[in-house]
Amino acid sequence: MKIISISNNKGGVGKTTTTVNVAAALHIMGKKVLVIDMDHQAQATYHFGINPNKVVDSIYNVLKGEKNYQDIIIKRKGIDLFPANPEMKNVEFLPIPAKEFLLKEALEGLTGYDYVLIDCPPSLGVLTLNALAISEFILVLLQAQFLPFHGMYNLFEAVQMVKKRINRNVEVAGIIGTMYNPKKSINREVMEETEKRLPGKLFSTFIRENVALQEAPSWGKTIFEYKPESNGAEDYMALTGEIIARFDLMSPA
Repeated sequence: MKIISISNNKGGVGKTTTTVNVAAALHIMGKKVLVIDMDHQAQATYHFGINPNKVVDSIYNVLKGEKNYQDIIIKRKGIDLFPANPEMKNVEFLPIPAKEFLLKEALEGLTGYDYVLIDCPPSLGVLTLNALAISEFILVLLQAQFLPFHGMYNLFEAVQMVKKRINRNVEVAGIIGTMYNPKKSINREVMEETEKRLPGKLFSTFIRENVALQEAPSWGKTIFEYKPESNGAEDYMALTGEIIARFDLMSPA
């Protein structure tokens, strides 16, 4: 079982879109997949067509020790989801020591999945630290623009801190370029510079700008359900194949 955090310390870069659609592509490929929504904005929960405001028992209740993880599973067309709701923002204020290990402790004994994808919030707070504490791999999202490119290095610095203090086994498995338009010189330059500075980290499949990817969440659908012939579906299927191959090389067992 591979546990992967999808992370970036900036919102609006396609993090939740990537989590949901990579999960969907893995399911199409016959993999057993769990998505954990660790974002207090509950974007992955929304994306799967579930209103977080109507979710009574969420991953928050598991972190607090009020529920077992088996109690909150939502089965959604072959993909299991641990949903979030607005109460997630209260995790920061729980009077509990070592809060960064709550998720790891709560999910002890979790089995039965090929892949667990964790949608992290766009910050480096306690919810993201919980995700990184339990993860084997991190996928970093990079919008093909100048500022996100430089902001990405803050996350890499945070990962080094996590490796020293929380989880020495976690690794950045790769960088996913999103909102890419090959006609824009800045997009091409950012990706070329990323490959130059971090050789071997950037996946060769870029997620192109695609209106269907923006529309699908409003219908509570993955891109494969909403527009399976779109560029977005093509890109996420190709990317997922790359991700599987890279994980197999990094962790053959």
